[in-house]
Amino acid sequence: MKKLIPILIAAILGFGAYAFAAKKAVPVNEKCPVSGKGIKADQTIGIGVCCGNCAKKVAKDVKGTLAKLKSDSKEDPDTVNKSCPFSGKGLKKVVTVAFCCGNCKGKYTPK
Repeated sequence: MKKLIPILIAAILGFGAYAFAAKKAVPVNEKCPVSGKGIKADQTIGIGVCCGNCAKKVAKDVKGTLAKLKSDSKEDPDTVNKSCPFSGKGLKKVVTVAFCCGNCKGKYTPK
């Protein structure tokens, strides 16, 4: 019984970590910010922001945020930018933005 409890705890923690990691980020937009067409779930980018308030700003005005964005983060696969587009501070959150196609997405993907 003493051996069973640590095994059960490890299994529960492992499953919890797996379930957390498996969550798919939901885009904040319903229309492509470039073309205005419907979005595709596989055509997304992550915009890094410094806080929840800046994340709300992205969700409120995706097109305006993209105009401010510097797509300069080649080393981080989760975000296209190195600093918050509003404050210039370091990144703590990621906001997912979706596009209709690879061409529209490519305009904001670091090269």
